[in-house]
This record gives sequence, C-alpha cells and structure tokens, in this order.
Amino acid sequence: MLKTFCRVVGKDAMEYPDFEFWYYRFYQGELHLDYDRSADPEPKKLVDMPVVLMKEIVKNLDAVESMGLEPVLEIEQSEFFKEESGCTLYRENISKFEESEECYIKKSLECFTPLLTMPNIQVNHFSLRLHEESIETISCDDLLPVALNAKNVVIEGQTTNQVVKFLSTMNPGSLESIRLNILCSGEMENYGTILEIEQFKQAKNVDFDTTMKFNVEDLVHFNHLKTFKFHLIGENTFEDVPRIRDIIPTSEKFESCELEYFSILDGFSIRKFARALGAEIPTGPLAENGRLTITHRYQIPESNESLEFKLNEVGFR
Repeated sequence: MLKTFCRVVGKDAMEYPDFEFWYYRFYQGELHLDYDRSADPEPKKLVDMPVVLMKEIVKNLDAVESMGLEPVLEIEQSEFFKEESGCTLYRENISKFEESEECYIKKSLECFTPLLTMPNIQVNHFSLRLHEESIETISCDDLLPVALNAKNVVIEGQTTNQVVKFLSTMNPGSLESIRLNILCSGEMENYGTILEIEQFKQAKNVDFDTTMKFNVEDLVHFNHLKTFKFHLIGENTFEDVPRIRDIIPTSEKFESCELEYFSILDGFSIRKFARALGAEIPTGPLAENGRLTITHRYQIPESNESLEFKLNEVGFR
C-alpha cells in the first residue's frame, strides 16, 4: 500500500509517522478525513530515549544507519583544546585531532549543547568550571537552555550571580549533591541568594569551598541536609559555639558536617572553641603531626542521641 500511496500523492507528501496513523485508521474502517489531530500527544523522538538505550540500539546498526547518530554518540568522547588561533578537537573513539579556527568555547558549545537539550537525559555527575574569560563568552541560556537532570553537580565560577544562574538550570527534583566554588572574594553578603533557590533547598548534600564564608546565622538554612561543609565566621566564640551546637541537631536528616570556624575576636582558637563547648582539653603530648585533636560527645537534651564533635587545629567537624 505504501508504494501505491507514494505513486498517487508523491514520496514527500507526509512523514512516515503521519502515514502510519492514517494507514491504521483507514484499515480500521475510519475513512473520513476530518479528524482533528491537534490534541494528539507530541510524537516521541529518538533523542527522547535514555542514552544507555540509544547505545544498545546503535550496536545493531550498520555504518550507514549509524551515521546520523554519530554527533550525539561522540559528544562524551570529545575534548577541546584552546590554541593561539582557534582550537583543536580530539575524538577519543577514533583517536583523531581536528583543527578549527573557531573559539574553543564556541566550538564545544556547538557539540555539547544538543546533548544537554535531550528531554530525558540524566547524568550522575555534571562538572562546570568557568574561567574568567568565560564570563563574557558563555551564556547560561546557550549552554543549558533547558533544565538538566543531574544527580551530583560541581560548579566553579567567578561570581555568585554566575554560579547561581547555572545552578538554577538544574532540575531540583533530580539534584542531590552540590559542590560550589566562587573564586572572587568579598561577596559574602551575596551568598544568601544560593540559600534561597530551590536547588539548594531540595539538595541532600552540599560542599562549599572555604573561600565562601557564611555567618553563624546562616546555619539554620542547612537544617534540611544530610551532610554539609563550608566556612563559618562568627563574632565571639563563647557565644557562637552554643548556638552552633543547638542548631545542628534540629535537622531530622542530619548525618555529619564539616565546618571551618573562624572568630573575628578569637581567630582559629581550638582551645577556646573546646572550652565554649564544654569539652575536656587534653594535657598530654600532641599527636605525631604536632596538632591538637579533641573529641567531645554532647548529649542532646530530651533525646537518647548525642552529637560527636571532632576538633583539630585547622577547623572542626
């Protein structure tokens, strides 16, 4: 029937999915043509398939059939290197270098963006490091035009706004772990925007580089997490430590945290922190590395659980 149909209306009259629809409709005796298809669901495309399934399909294709899929399948095996003029592209699967006069950032975006826009793509780990030159070159909308389903995310950027923009493109429902590093200092007052976005609020684990400094008051925003790590700045050790000790157990999901505490008044003083915590300070010889280490167990009021503190001279956790 397909050959007869093509002879009558021509080979380019309609796409095959449309032909298939009308063929089975006529086959079932529905011969009128006034059916409204505007309410039909959008047909599935090849890129809607999970990448793992797509690879299994490609294994059974011959060279000609797989040609149209090569740009997608080679993305994860491609590396781009900056040159004085343009860039060099290395494709691992064919061990081949290709030269281009285009900027390495622009060329890589042309290659990677189609993959990142696949509707059902899911990745376990997504890492993005934005150098100073990328501020003007890379647009968030160009790189991540749609929400990305990533389980673990590492973003290193120049400014808070830049990092927040890219982090906001992650699907909060898929994101579990966040690791951030903001290279520019002196933006402490802006870190609050990170705590306000849904990606942070739905995460389970966060790791913020020590260049990112938070106030003790910010600690309450971390009580939904299982684990967290960041740099904490306080005014007075003897006032801050009881607050830290009391805030941490309020999280029902809490498992562990690592905090590097610095007091404007006392600096990095492990002994003052230990005294404020009510911990016993050892008087014997120090460990082999010459650093003082203190372990203290705090019994949580009205609970059978306790909170264990491990302090050392570079911070505590």
